[in-house]
Amino acid sequence: MAKRALRPLNPAAAERRRKAMHAVRQHMADGDLASAEAALRTLPAPLRGDPEAEFLRGILAEKRHRPAEAIEHARASLTAHEHPDAVALLARACRRAGHTEEALAACDRLDALKPDAATVLRAGTLEEAGRFDEAKAVLAPIVDKHAAEGTPLPMPVQVEWSKLLVQSKAYDEAIALIDETLDGLEPKADDLRRAQLHLKAKAADRAKRYDLAFESASAANDIGRLEFDPELYTTQVSALIENWSKEAMAGFPISSCDSELPVFIAGMPRSGTSLIDQIIDAHPQAAGVGELSSIEKFAYELSAAWDPGRGEGKQFGKYDAWRWTRQARDYVREIEGLAPDGAQRVVNKALGNNKLVGLLARLFPKTRIIHAIRDPRDVAISCFMGGFNNRLHPWTTRLDWASHAWQQSRRMMDHWKDSLDVQILDVHYERLVAQPEVEMPRIIDFLGLPWDSRCERFYESKRTVRTLSYDQVNRPLYSSSSGRHANYASHIRGIEFPPYDPWAGD
Repeated sequence: MAKRALRPLNPAAAERRRKAMHAVRQHMADGDLASAEAALRTLPAPLRGDPEAEFLRGILAEKRHRPAEAIEHARASLTAHEHPDAVALLARACRRAGHTEEALAACDRLDALKPDAATVLRAGTLEEAGRFDEAKAVLAPIVDKHAAEGTPLPMPVQVEWSKLLVQSKAYDEAIALIDETLDGLEPKADDLRRAQLHLKAKAADRAKRYDLAFESASAANDIGRLEFDPELYTTQVSALIENWSKEAMAGFPISSCDSELPVFIAGMPRSGTSLIDQIIDAHPQAAGVGELSSIEKFAYELSAAWDPGRGEGKQFGKYDAWRWTRQARDYVREIEGLAPDGAQRVVNKALGNNKLVGLLARLFPKTRIIHAIRDPRDVAISCFMGGFNNRLHPWTTRLDWASHAWQQSRRMMDHWKDSLDVQILDVHYERLVAQPEVEMPRIIDFLGLPWDSRCERFYESKRTVRTLSYDQVNRPLYSSSSGRHANYASHIRGIEFPPYDPWAGD
């Protein structure tokens, strides 16, 4: 790609640019992302396409877990200047988005600029794609070299190698290396410390050292924990249910989009959403596109415009039926571009879908919703151990909070079932792993597709799954995670969980 020539700046413009960039970097160092974004907006129009500004926008998008935006800004930065930091950002963002081959191509570009960084990024990309042997082959020469010399591994290599040790079931060795990494971290390296402690929890859990696993996850969740107010959350869910009551929705705009392509999975994290997505993706007439945020962004716009005082049909201001139809059709075009040719159903499993089912039904009157459900005790343990983004899901850092969030999610889904005409299918994780020969065809039939035995071999897919479950949905179905909470009985004792029976009604 031809590089865009940079226009020389006069001294005054150069000084404004310097001050703005310094302010952005300072705000980012302080963790104040909103102020960093505001500082970027102070740039004069001619400077907004500046390669450093685009790079910083990409870093902000990465920090906000928006890989598609990070990719866009990294590419924009690189049209002007092949800077190693922007290439590395592109590689990380593609990796985060599950675009494995694009991430590896970016690693190839980085190899000519920063070979050590490229090696570590390549190994991490392969590991997260489930290509563990390839990842080990990338790092093994470095590990062997330092072992022969008796020198410690560089920190980035330690981090990636410890993940591969876990995947190789060398749990004790992994834990020892993680402890070495933790001992060498700077006091302010909270994100990496949290990630390493969660990795230690995973290794200890798989080694059946459950007390150590819980202790490690507790230490991770104590870092930067944000408060979660269960009563406030209940009030917010009540407001959502009231604002999106059956009576209220009758006066809301509805799009004229009649596509059956969009399918959505809703439910709590760690409830089997990735497994269901992978099973459907294995069908030759269906596809999964991961966790898209475009509908959630539209929901934020609607929320900002919402004014119930305007009267029926006008509560959303300028967002009338035409705009809802345009959003729906834009989304259909988006998923058509992401799915392979011939796909008749395309699944989005974004974590916030349980709050948006009413909106989804008005945008896509012919959509189908799959409600993933799992024992609240297992959900609580899996979320607590998993290492979620605390800013988006603060309830994952305490078991009692997770129990409350599960109960409110179920309350929302019960409301949608009672209030909407769209099809909603309950899929219980416990039943899916115990009776796949029954549950898998039931899911495919719900989508209106013929059964295909390739769904049973979902784990053979070369697709990259970018969730906490990435190393679990690429292997054959297993039932050991059902009843996982029993391993932590002493730690959940005294916590009140909602009643749950996946076999009720049989």
